[in-house]
Amino acid sequence: MAANTRHITSSTLTAVETELINRVHSHFPNNEPNRFHYFYQTASPFSNFHPCTFSENEVQFHCSEQYMMYHKAKLFGDNETAEAILEAKSPADCKALGRIVRNFDEKLWMDNRTPIVSNALQLKFNQDTKMKQVLLEQDGNLLVEASPNDGIWGVGLKKKDPLIKKRSNWQGLNLLGYILTDVLQTMKK
Repeated sequence: MAANTRHITSSTLTAVETELINRVHSHFPNNEPNRFHYFYQTASPFSNFHPCTFSENEVQFHCSEQYMMYHKAKLFGDNETAEAILEAKSPADCKALGRIVRNFDEKLWMDNRTPIVSNALQLKFNQDTKMKQVLLEQDGNLLVEASPNDGIWGVGLKKKDPLIKKRSNWQGLNLLGYILTDVLQTMKK
């Protein structure tokens, strides 16, 4: 799902995503985050591939990637792929199945991707007290997915790339990082 995001504009974001980013920024001094926590590897609890267990309406998920891809398939009425995603044993398998969802519509996905991932992360971090504590320990930071290959959910840069230190250099939207930070701020209330 990598994209050429060197010239990201506000039109790349939906209204919901713009509102999310503005809400997250409002919690930082002068609406500008200056402390970051970079993550990318599966070992990080902030990764959608990180193993965890949570459920929704008696459906159990083994990672937030599975939840996202399952709901993507359901959004497009592809119940066969949704069931295959629930049977998938790894996050990579879930992602691969999510890429072949039938009846896919880019605009509909863009309008729903952030609420779907936000719901996944609310469930993931609220149903596991240890995971919740790890997220709350990041209070004051903007979480940043340092994925060099993902310009939607990450920033399109590696953690060790010196460009990552300045938001103006980011080559991606960091939607996952913003959603995680928003979930953290919601949990503090």
